[in-house]
Amino acid sequence: MVPSNKIRTYRMVEKIAIILLAIWAIVTVILSSREELAVNYIIAIAIVYVFLLGIILIVQKFVDSWLLLSSAQANFSTENVFNSLYNRSPVGYLTLNESGMITNANQAAIGLLKVGEGSVLQTNLFDLIMPDEDSDRDVMIEKIKAGLTISDEELPVRTIDGGMVWTMFSVVPYQKSGEKLVSIVDVTEKKNIDTAKSEFVALATHQLRTPIAAIRWNVELLARSLKEVETEAQSRYLEKVDRNVHRMINLINDFLSVSKLEMGTYAAETKEINLSDFFDSVVDEFSEKITEKGIALNRIDNPPQLTIKTDRRLFHIIISNLFSNATKYSKTDGELNCSYTLSGSKLTIKIADDGIGIPENELANLFTKFYRATNAQSHQTEGTGLGLYIVKESVEQLGGEISVSSDTDKGAEFTIELPVELVN
Repeated sequence: MVPSNKIRTYRMVEKIAIILLAIWAIVTVILSSREELAVNYIIAIAIVYVFLLGIILIVQKFVDSWLLLSSAQANFSTENVFNSLYNRSPVGYLTLNESGMITNANQAAIGLLKVGEGSVLQTNLFDLIMPDEDSDRDVMIEKIKAGLTISDEELPVRTIDGGMVWTMFSVVPYQKSGEKLVSIVDVTEKKNIDTAKSEFVALATHQLRTPIAAIRWNVELLARSLKEVETEAQSRYLEKVDRNVHRMINLINDFLSVSKLEMGTYAAETKEINLSDFFDSVVDEFSEKITEKGIALNRIDNPPQLTIKTDRRLFHIIISNLFSNATKYSKTDGELNCSYTLSGSKLTIKIADDGIGIPENELANLFTKFYRATNAQSHQTEGTGLGLYIVKESVEQLGGEISVSSDTDKGAEFTIELPVELVN
């Protein structure tokens, strides 16, 4: 490609030359009208003028041809590079028209879809995308048709031989109007490994429940048998064992919840919940900690005594985890605000504290697995980083959304929006 500054220079020289010739012509005409120039001199000037104008036009045409050729060569070179990358890339690439028909495909895509090179151009990609509970197939197809950019969406795709592969989808508008460039990467093995991990964690945590329950029961029996004669040291040891047993139980429950939600094996069970009574019970769970830290609790139930239908276990996971964090990270003599409001069939829940807060630059990672904010790690050494991840998974399982606003030492406010079924 010819540099743009050179093109501007060529055009500027052309304009200056034409302007000078025009000025010369005007001066010549004025002088000749006054009869100050001889006829022979005027003829000579006209001949020179036409000659110079011809040279300028020839040079201009030559420059235009050169620029056009240079541009064509540059575009041809770019097209060659693109085609080479397109065809030889180990990543599968497809080109779609507006209706989803495949107009071009590289060898990697043909191999992934297990389709013959000749018949791939007769295939509609939209027919190959399979429905999945984690993604809305129809919405995804409409986004592609609308020309929207899609990045790294995991979708199950049916292969031509009747099989199924998990793919990582990305879609961008292509050079030609209405066409889309699609990249597809086979992530079936990764998906299977993730499922195997979740299954193993679910099995391991389920098996751990029995010995942990036995330890807890025996600790209680030992505490009862020593009640009359236990020393201060024995009492301290038993308290430490009991506290760590409870930590282990909570950890096992967290892992089990994550596994069930990730594998899609969680069985939802809809029940009626009176929200005022429910929040009373959650507050009661943490009343000891609230009293110990002198936290002032502010409640807003709007409307009071509202009854809804939802999964009680998931709802309890969401609220109890947020309450636990709010009491854990609140400052002594701080405030904890809890409210719910109903708008139509949408329930909005807000739980806020005025504690240590969350650094603003870490908010984006807050709901990821095993992540703990840096100030939370220094404030509380205990914690798995699973609590908020489970909360987000549970909220999404109920069809809702969760968001957070916070900054260091300014507290944190979590907002949950859930579609709910009301009980009249």
